[in-house]
Amino acid sequence: MKNLAIIELSERSAKPSSADALTRELQGAWQLYSEGFIRAAYATSLPTRIVFELETSDGTEAKNALTRLPLIADGTFEVTCIELRPFLNWSRLFGVRDSPP
Repeated sequence: MKNLAIIELSERSAKPSSADALTRELQGAWQLYSEGFIRAAYATSLPTRIVFELETSDGTEAKNALTRLPLIADGTFEVTCIELRPFLNWSRLFGVRDSPP
C-alpha cells in the first residue's frame, strides 16, 4: 500500500541538529530507500518539511519504518502518515456503484 509521510520539524525541538546528526538521518533514509520502503522523496516550500512516498503494508508499518531514523526517533522531527488508496469515485462516471475497499 502506498503511504504519504509528511515529516516536519517538531515545535518542541528547540535545538538545531548538527551536521553529523543530519548525515546519519540521510544515511538512514537512504537505507529505507534501498530496502524499498521509501519510493520517492520531495522537498516542499517549507524548508522544515519533507514528504516521502512509502510502500508498506499499512500506515503503522510506514510510521514504524520511519522511526528507525534518528531525528524522528528522538522527536526532532514529527511524522504524519496517510494511507493512499485508489480514487474509485471516477467509476461513478461509468455507472459503477461499487463501494471502495
